[in-house]
Amino acid sequence: MALIEYKKITPGLMWVSIPSRSIHVQCGCPADSVKHMIQSGLIREQDGLELGPNAILLSDLSIQNGQLSNMAEFSVLQMFYRQGMILPNHPGYTGQKPLIIGHPEPLEAQLDYIGRGNYGLTQDELQKAASSPEEADIHWRIKLSFAYGAVRPMKDIIRTLPLRELEEEIGNGVFIRRLDVNVFEFRCEDERLRIDLNLAPGESYRPTYRFRFQALTPEFFSVVNSGEGDGWDVHHPSMASIICYGPDIYLIDAGPFISYTLRSFGLSLNSVKGIFQTHAHDDHFAGLCELMLGDKKIEYYAPRIVRESVDNKLRALLNINMPVLNSFFSVQDFAAETWNNVDGLEVFPSLSPHPVETYFLKFRAMGPEGYKTYHHLADITSFQILENMIDEDTQKPGLTRELFNRIKASYLEKSDLKKIDSGGGLIHGQASDFREDKSTKIIFSHGTKPLSMTQQIYGSQAVFGQTDHLIKGHVDYRQEIAARSLHHHFPTVPFGSFYDLLNQEVLRVEPNFPIASLVKSSQDVFLILKGIVASHKVSAFSDLEYQAGYFINDEPEMALDELRSKGWVELLRIPARVFQAFLIRNNLSESFTSNIAKRRQLEHSQLFSPIRYSPLLHKIARSLEPFEIKKDKVIKDFSGHYIFLLDQGKMELFNSNYSEILLPGNFCYEDNVLLENSSFHLKLKALEDSSGFLVPHVLVRDIPAVEWKLLEAYKRRSQAIQKLMGGRTSAA
Repeated sequence: MALIEYKKITPGLMWVSIPSRSIHVQCGCPADSVKHMIQSGLIREQDGLELGPNAILLSDLSIQNGQLSNMAEFSVLQMFYRQGMILPNHPGYTGQKPLIIGHPEPLEAQLDYIGRGNYGLTQDELQKAASSPEEADIHWRIKLSFAYGAVRPMKDIIRTLPLRELEEEIGNGVFIRRLDVNVFEFRCEDERLRIDLNLAPGESYRPTYRFRFQALTPEFFSVVNSGEGDGWDVHHPSMASIICYGPDIYLIDAGPFISYTLRSFGLSLNSVKGIFQTHAHDDHFAGLCELMLGDKKIEYYAPRIVRESVDNKLRALLNINMPVLNSFFSVQDFAAETWNNVDGLEVFPSLSPHPVETYFLKFRAMGPEGYKTYHHLADITSFQILENMIDEDTQKPGLTRELFNRIKASYLEKSDLKKIDSGGGLIHGQASDFREDKSTKIIFSHGTKPLSMTQQIYGSQAVFGQTDHLIKGHVDYRQEIAARSLHHHFPTVPFGSFYDLLNQEVLRVEPNFPIASLVKSSQDVFLILKGIVASHKVSAFSDLEYQAGYFINDEPEMALDELRSKGWVELLRIPARVFQAFLIRNNLSESFTSNIAKRRQLEHSQLFSPIRYSPLLHKIARSLEPFEIKKDKVIKDFSGHYIFLLDQGKMELFNSNYSEILLPGNFCYEDNVLLENSSFHLKLKALEDSSGFLVPHVLVRDIPAVEWKLLEAYKRRSQAIQKLMGGRTSAA
């Protein structure tokens, strides 16, 4: 019988167990790993105890194919509390601590990230981020109360095994060594097992649940249920909502696989105007990096104290020394405990005691009958737990009676629609606390159990996609969305010149519908207003997908017969003669078509493959600096804030310890723009006559998807160079 047991759970997540040695290793930890292990039966109850891993092997790469690879927060929480490793009175407690294995750099970063998820900001950081010393003191007292009086260093409660190039013992005669980047070998006696945590090109991490496509039909002010579960619920995404206000789409929190949620509603990243953040736990936070993969910065709203908590956790997670939120989002801080105006929609962040900095959110909008309100209570704490925390001594952990009364009154404030965290336990709400709540409609969320008969008297549970309309709409906002997109494409054209384009049919297309069947003339042009259109073909670097705001069939060689709707899609169909007349009348024919070849080159390059928004590609194409280099020529000292993009030929990127072959579409020198002083010292040699472009960083630094590509490439090259050099490089 084999000593080593192995199971591939899902891409990037594997299980290696040596039962005779009591070693059970979760290999890889993408978002929702715990849900996958529950679903596969590896985390399960046996004889009254919950089983699961006692060790985690990290990915060498923090980012793979645009997704985060190391999100161990819930895996560690499962070991701490559900297996009982940190609870001396728990029947599963043995004194053994969770073990995390990995390369020293991601290992240190992971400890910092887990610490941020447990405790949030430090006392000094709170003092700097808070609007007043009193606010900082309130948060610190609450934090210490949840932490049983002390913030403990992660190294006191988690064991680590730094893994460099030599074989290391996990324990009990089980060994592990790294064979290559993300390739490892386990050994027990004479038995060996090789595993590979690298994702294949085009492969991605996956959720445990399946989404069904459903059309989103909001009114002027609507709330869509986009998540009702928690970090353990294998069938539902975690508690979240989508706010529809006028033509704009806002998210409340972003849990794992938020892009799947959006696609199920026929939304792309380009459809999202902003996100409101309650706090930084993974089940409300892990999808933020997916929102960084768009071609424009999404607006980010939170009280500063929450924003700082989120940003510090992101920096730890990515192991980078730069402000992440400001680099990838358009950040706007809210004032806490007051109404904030967001283009007419008003938002009131209200303090909610939790282990990390948390504010639940109240929304209101003016309608014919006055304000209509929605309160989103995530994450909250039960009244009993809060009452047990009361201590009038402000030098001790806890909260005052006055603050308790204020928080309770805020929780129970009447609203037209209220969604409540009723997950129970030490850090979540209780449905029974809201028996006397006078709100018009109450939805209980953030749990895995069905409501009792008593709870159903004063509340309900929402299904995914359930929509509550608070203010009826009387405007077709698709026309406004179309007008905004046309302005982005043709910024010099007066708005009045768009009327003939806007006065066309808007088509709603069901999922997997062939776009070619919508054409009346072979040169009809389509403007995507909502959703995603995709080709069944795959380019060298990504799927060929076109999001809201993109023209389809605006270039002669586009193969419409290859395109299908990916979910529900809305399109403005512009007849060929109307579109051509518009271009001629505004002297745009030549400029509109002149950059198509360059745009197509960019679309099929590694760096720009995420961008499917033609105005951006046109702008970039106009500003590229072309280069040609003859065979055998070497570039020794490449400097300046440029990215090197190879279009034709073949080149070698190298230094004394490292070599990489660049092919058409590849790019390099991302370290020059991410670091002030790069230690790579890389040279370029033309292996044949080659040509390409220099891309000024100033041109792309506000395009989140491109910045993310640069960061991912830097992380991958950094790991490969470190392995060969046996040393460390600078952190971005």
